[in-house]
Amino acid sequence: MRRTGSLKSTILWRLVPGLIFFVVSTGIISYILSSQQLKSNAYANIYDTVSQTKNYLNDRLELLLSAVVDLSKDPDLTQILIRADDPGFEQQPNDYIVLKKAFDQIYSKDYYDMVDSVVLWYNEGTIAIQRTDYMAHESNFQAGPYLNRAASGSSTIFWNNLHQRDISYISESGSNVASVFQWIGRDRANPQGVYLVNIKEQFFRKILLSPRISDNGSLLLVSPDGVMRFKPVSEQFEIDEKQLQSDLLEAPGLFGRLDMKSRNGSKMVVIYDTIGANRWKIAALFPEDELLRKVNYIKYMNFLVILGAILFAIIFSTLLANYITKPIRHLTHQVNRIEEGNLNVLFKQWPQQEMTVLNKGLKEMVERIKALIRQVEEEQDTKRRIEISLLHSQIQPHFLYNTLFSIKQLYDMGETKDASKMITALSTFFRISLSKGDEVITIASELEQIQTYLFIQQMRYGKAFSYEIDVDPDILPCSIVKLTLQPIVENAIYHGLKLKPEQGLIRISGYTDDEDIYFFVEENGVGMTPEKLKEITEGLSDGSQTKTGFGTVNVHKRLQMYYGDGYGLQYQSELGKGTLITIKIRRVPGQPISTGGDITT
Repeated sequence: MRRTGSLKSTILWRLVPGLIFFVVSTGIISYILSSQQLKSNAYANIYDTVSQTKNYLNDRLELLLSAVVDLSKDPDLTQILIRADDPGFEQQPNDYIVLKKAFDQIYSKDYYDMVDSVVLWYNEGTIAIQRTDYMAHESNFQAGPYLNRAASGSSTIFWNNLHQRDISYISESGSNVASVFQWIGRDRANPQGVYLVNIKEQFFRKILLSPRISDNGSLLLVSPDGVMRFKPVSEQFEIDEKQLQSDLLEAPGLFGRLDMKSRNGSKMVVIYDTIGANRWKIAALFPEDELLRKVNYIKYMNFLVILGAILFAIIFSTLLANYITKPIRHLTHQVNRIEEGNLNVLFKQWPQQEMTVLNKGLKEMVERIKALIRQVEEEQDTKRRIEISLLHSQIQPHFLYNTLFSIKQLYDMGETKDASKMITALSTFFRISLSKGDEVITIASELEQIQTYLFIQQMRYGKAFSYEIDVDPDILPCSIVKLTLQPIVENAIYHGLKLKPEQGLIRISGYTDDEDIYFFVEENGVGMTPEKLKEITEGLSDGSQTKTGFGTVNVHKRLQMYYGDGYGLQYQSELGKGTLITIKIRRVPGQPISTGGDITT
């Protein structure tokens, strides 16, 4: 048989997975789309930052480069340099004025925040002039490193990354500068002098530290002679600068992206561009995890939102299922009570129209069932009364026949006095048997009747047997189906004691265990064989009178009809030792004890 679940579980098993699938799939899709968009936006922002910084630097450096080129083309300055080729050259006061005017162009407002100092060195120091805003020591400028710079292509202009300043100031304000310089001389392969412009470190520091890449991300400038970076980073994100320099200078294209590893193995991203003025690389270096921190934040928030939505879906589904199934569960509970036989059920009113219809229908059905049960109970009670009356009526003629036959024998033998006593006892017996038509009498009345019966039987059989009655007085007011003991005692006399040569004994006892009452009819007659005992036991079970005799089955059936299947007779017997009959009835309080008169002995 296929096992079915409750309506609530059915709703939950179909609704909750669907809601969870919808929430999870929606959350995953939204996370993927949003994370991709955030990642794209993050990279785009860094590309923009690098590009804008590159453009700004390129504009400023190109202006400075133009100023250097203009300086080298100044006609007055050129004339001074030509004169300096003469071995007897001596600078004139006017030469200083010309040089100052030329250098002042470099110190205009367009370059003031950039220029640290300007140097002109020519013809073995014949002309060695420096211009700075600080008090400087006597010039000790070493031109060799600049003049010996390896040429690249046809350009005579070169750039140096941050390095120690070649000019010593009396009042130091920073010792590192970057430089742009141009060779001077007719022979490019053998320059005679150099124009040098030193650029302030602070100029680059301000530009490279202004944009915020990430907590451990930074902007840097890479050239063949070094790496310029100012922002300190955590140790785990430190990178090999020489490797970075090599990778950037060898990178294909003017701009792009490189992936590297820090010294501790963290993944680092390099986004770079190229400054047109000097072909330096400007790059943004940052840990990928920090760039994607917002993506991870979105991931965790999305997970929490999905989890919250799942919990909401479960709670909502449970509440909805409860709302739908609560009236149905109530009806189911009432139906189960009806199945258990309890028709006193309560039907609540529900707001749902369908439940109102079901309530009304079930309530009407219960009322019809009650009416049918009352009708069946009345019919069954009538039937039971008729059957008990029939069984009872069958006992009375049987006993009456035997007693009348005994009275006839007494009259035949002339024992009229004894016959009269038997007739009196017989009338008492039948008076109690009639009991105004009641089927049930008190145990006291039943014992009075059995005493009358035993008196009659002793009149018939003389000294063939004796009897004892020992019954707990507490059970005397209780009820019993009348004529329960008489057929049992009769069978004990006829089938047990009558066949015994010596005098026998019948002992009747009774007690209660608060719920049931037990009577024991014990006789020490001839007893039964095991086969006969089995036959009687089977006869009581299947109601066969041919195996057990009419009286025994009759009593057993009446007790079971009145008290239930668990009650009735039970036989125990051993051949030559006698028989014990146990009578079990339910304890039912009865009417006050009413005796039926004195027994004549």
